[in-house]
Amino acid sequence: MKRFRPTWSFIFLSLFVACSAPVFSYAGTAKLQAAPPKAKVQTSGPTTTDLSRLKLKRDIVTIRLEKGFFEFVEMMDFENEGSATIVSKGGAPTLRFVLPRSSNIRNPRARWGAAPSGLDPKFLASVGNELRTSEPIPPGRKFIVLLYRLEDEFGGIRVEKPILYDTPSLAVLPEKDRVQAQAIGLSVQPDVKFQNREYNRFVGTAKAGAVVQIDMQAPDSMGGLGVFYIVGGVMVVLSLGLGVYIRRKRNTAYSAQVEREETLRAIALLDDRLAAGEISADDHGRERATRYERLKELSD
Repeated sequence: MKRFRPTWSFIFLSLFVACSAPVFSYAGTAKLQAAPPKAKVQTSGPTTTDLSRLKLKRDIVTIRLEKGFFEFVEMMDFENEGSATIVSKGGAPTLRFVLPRSSNIRNPRARWGAAPSGLDPKFLASVGNELRTSEPIPPGRKFIVLLYRLEDEFGGIRVEKPILYDTPSLAVLPEKDRVQAQAIGLSVQPDVKFQNREYNRFVGTAKAGAVVQIDMQAPDSMGGLGVFYIVGGVMVVLSLGLGVYIRRKRNTAYSAQVEREETLRAIALLDDRLAAGEISADDHGRERATRYERLKELSD
């Protein structure tokens, strides 16, 4: 696994933040329009339809929590390593991007948060959860910024992000102390800080066709869930304790009632024995006094 170079990461992030200022300031949901059926393509120099020379050098995904939504800003550093401009073949896209999905039962689909930065709108087409462009790609670097949102859910969500392009440097940066996340299959690296925010960092390589899974939850969701479990546990313990107390009290009352009835019968039997001459008056008085005292204790 190739290490994500700290120097390049800061240069790349700073460049993207500067280029994508309109994206961060956009507050509404983007409405992406389909491209015209035959957009005019003007290129100079040689052209090719071979996409094999187009490489994704770096893919950086930052994740922030904003008003109940996980906001993703994906910054992609492409490079056309060839000497010819890559053009569309028969209307086929030169670049494709697919929105991730989450385990949120009610709202699993991501939504575009703003129009992408670095792509010409006249070549864009939105098809379901996929964004396509037939824009020509000249030799050299091409920087693209995508912003999309996924809705949070109580207890957190699992996000599945499809990978369309091989990349030696995939970095997932959840905002520290605001987004508690674990990117499955990526290694944990030291935190990074930019724009007065601190981010955890997970890095690795990615192959086209793979799916990166990210488990995320908001701190308040986790805290609320923990409080729920604690309160629930306390209520269960109190209920069990109260049940045991009531049962013991009932058993004690029942035992006292049984003993009281047995004592009354014993006193009555002593009286019968005295009347039949089976016991002396002294023995009768002594035993009867003992049982009578016990009867008074049980009756209090």
